[in-house]
Amino acid sequence: MKYTYRDAGVDVERGENFSRKIKSVVKLPEWLMKEPTGYAAVLKIAEPPIAVTADGIGTKLILHRKYGTWRYAAEDLVGMNYNDLVCVGARPVAFLDYLGVERISEEHEQFITELVDVLENVGVKLVGGETAEMPDVYHGDWDAVGFAVGVLERKIPVDTIKEGDIIVGIPSSGFHSNGWSLIRRILREEKIEPESLDFDLLKGTRIYREVIDVFDWVKGIAHVTGGGIIRALKRVLGNLGAHVSLPGRDFIDWILKYVEFEEAINTFNMGIGMFLIVEKENVEYVLGKVDGVVAGRVDTDWRIEYGGGGDRCV
Repeated sequence: MKYTYRDAGVDVERGENFSRKIKSVVKLPEWLMKEPTGYAAVLKIAEPPIAVTADGIGTKLILHRKYGTWRYAAEDLVGMNYNDLVCVGARPVAFLDYLGVERISEEHEQFITELVDVLENVGVKLVGGETAEMPDVYHGDWDAVGFAVGVLERKIPVDTIKEGDIIVGIPSSGFHSNGWSLIRRILREEKIEPESLDFDLLKGTRIYREVIDVFDWVKGIAHVTGGGIIRALKRVLGNLGAHVSLPGRDFIDWILKYVEFEEAINTFNMGIGMFLIVEKENVEYVLGKVDGVVAGRVDTDWRIEYGGGGDRCV
């Protein structure tokens, strides 16, 4: 049996429609810098400008609670926000958190302890937040959301990307924090325990701190989150396409037993957590700063291959 994200209760298209609806009713202020990728909002209220973003752990938190993987949970919350700021050329400096809970307990204290430590390790300070006890809303579950603030170091010139530019892929640590409603359904229906797998299924989101060092050498940065690798690349490529060959990864080999390839590339990071778009002459320098691989090139159409297999493409 093959599973889909929609059958697991998540409709990416519905989410996109809702985003478009929000944009249609919002009047943008003049102090908002035009930023086409949508990874963060850049505010021209200071010099240099300030970038802000928000994201959460999602339903992966259910498994973190079950297995007590609070360090990984903290890495997920930080990574999902930190990496989005990096995509617009900002250096993250501050973080706020929101916990919506039934009742404050020891597990929330454990989570916050790990959160502060993860933030400190990447040079970010927890400067505020809110914990709301709402027993009429949360029944045995809780949610964690993060808000990150960064200082713009360079506006990434995505408008200069052209056919022939090189796509560098930086490996992910695992599935990161997207697609977990689908993963959890597979675990439940197939009666799979995470500890029975040959890889660390719940490993936290990789935080791409090193990418800040190559801001001046890239033309586009794409954090692979909801919607998978194609949606991520489209955020920086616009009307262009890409020919990409993805190296094989153990956790992706596993998920492809349960989902079709097209479903996978539109849901998961496929082993690459961040893409950099680079001029040919700058590739060697960039690869010397990040542990990435040349994953493909910008083109006029789309072709995605995985694990060297030409039979899997779009």
